Amino acid sequence: MAALASMLKDQGWVVSGSDAAAYPPMSDLLQERGIKVQSGYVAERIGSGLDLVVVGNVAARSNVEAVRGQELGLCCRSLPETLWQEFLASKELRLVVAGTHGKTTTASMLAWGLQSCGAQPSFMIGGELLNFSANYHLDSGSGFVLEGDEYNSAYFDRHAKFHHYRPTQLIITGIEMDHIDLFSGIDEIIAEFRQLIKALPENGLLVASADCQILRKLLPEAPCRVLTYGQADDADYRLTDYAPLDVGGKFEVLTSGKVSLQLMVSAIGRHNAENALATAVLLRELGFSQTAINAGLATFEGVKRRQEIIGRKGETLYVSDFAHHPTAIKRTLEGLQEHFAGYRLVAVFEPRTATSRRNLFQEELASAFAAADEVLLAPVYGAGKLAVAERLDTESLARAISRYNQRPAQAFLEIDDVYSDLKKRAGRKELVVLMSTGDFGGLYARLSRQSKVANT
Repeated sequence: MAALASMLKDQGWVVSGSDAAAYPPMSDLLQERGIKVQSGYVAERIGSGLDLVVVGNVAARSNVEAVRGQELGLCCRSLPETLWQEFLASKELRLVVAGTHGKTTTASMLAWGLQSCGAQPSFMIGGELLNFSANYHLDSGSGFVLEGDEYNSAYFDRHAKFHHYRPTQLIITGIEMDHIDLFSGIDEIIAEFRQLIKALPENGLLVASADCQILRKLLPEAPCRVLTYGQADDADYRLTDYAPLDVGGKFEVLTSGKVSLQLMVSAIGRHNAENALATAVLLRELGFSQTAINAGLATFEGVKRRQEIIGRKGETLYVSDFAHHPTAIKRTLEGLQEHFAGYRLVAVFEPRTATSRRNLFQEELASAFAAADEVLLAPVYGAGKLAVAERLDTESLARAISRYNQRPAQAFLEIDDVYSDLKKRAGRKELVVLMSTGDFGGLYARLSRQSKVANT
């Protein structure tokens, strides 16, 4: 929504907004662009002079501003519908990255890769690209890069967001169960991806992970060319011989059993090597040279809050990441463990998303932290809004992690207690990975201030 607000303003609209709680980095971006965001929702803010009301998918049917817009007969659209109407319909290439994991990073790599190749792309992505210091960019090129979310568009538009984008080229990184607040089971998620794949144009392209068995079953339904990538033996582009570097990693790519590519990527971990490979495959198919593609991947600076080093105190490094699903947690920690081999790895996790706050992955989460030397669990965000029977039990999870990994794990009752623990250990040779999809109750800001003072 922050990106869309900024894009509309760039196109000449006068834009304002409301939110229950805005927090960095998006609140900072909006402030820099002179877009006023008011706290809470008040019906009187919606007047007859408005040309458009964009309703985010977190707004309930009872949201007083959305209700007021409809009562006045104003044009009310969802975010993806607005994107299509105002920005996408005129673009020849709509390059969408979808999947349970890696959407933001892969879409960001693709956007920067196109920019590095001189294609002047536009993009809108759910994270701030460090190469652009923004989460959107409007340019004159024929391509528009989008992160395609399977979540619903709005309470009056129950279609998954990615259907509105009508991709001409599509990357799918894999399919797993997520968004338990919206989907009752994996079959409903599969149905959304099946519809997305079947809607591709005949002259389009699908680049798909060969490592996801659920996704592989859907590939025959694509009406266009399909290319697979990953570590599976039968992948069209097979990743092999990954090795970490001081910055990022390098790997080889096999096609037809022979080494055809040697790639380097600045992002950390094998999972990001896979994201880079998907990006390289699509860029090759668009006709860009391998030299230009390599330059783009090597100079990709990453995404804010994705494996981002946010501070240092003594020998302690603080890293921020969005990982919240067991698979994402596991692969993120494994990548950091391999890259920072000399550090003791401390994982600090806040269950904050609709899925991670619930006990759907109570058992799977225990093994997800296997790469960590120690795990600190923050309290479940908004725990009081969930029934005890469906809520993630962090005390039980801490015990399960300790049993599974034979390493210490602790559940805390307050964010302040987490901060106190981290403050006591500051200065040790530890890599502290803070995993939350929000502001972690102010923990990021407090640690950042502490580490900035220490660095001065």
